[in-house]
Amino acid sequence: MAAGGHRCYIYGMTILKKFVAFAETLSAEERREVESLLASIMYGRSVEFELTAEEEAELDRRMAEPDPEYAGPEEIEAIFRRYREA
Repeated sequence: MAAGGHRCYIYGMTILKKFVAFAETLSAEERREVESLLASIMYGRSVEFELTAEEEAELDRRMAEPDPEYAGPEEIEAIFRRYREA
């Protein structure tokens, strides 16, 4: 397994090197677009994050609801079933 994992690592690095070489051929505007997309992906996978003012306000509003609604087990199962079947 170690050898297989090692091959995947080398393959991944090769793809990364190809991507960097390709990115270097892009115009400044195209490169900014790629940088923005990659930054969004990195941000989305980050453990640390900050809520926007709107998100904080929505969270406060929901936490203040006197009778919050929760999904029951059947509703949750239906949601997961849709993704499993997709």
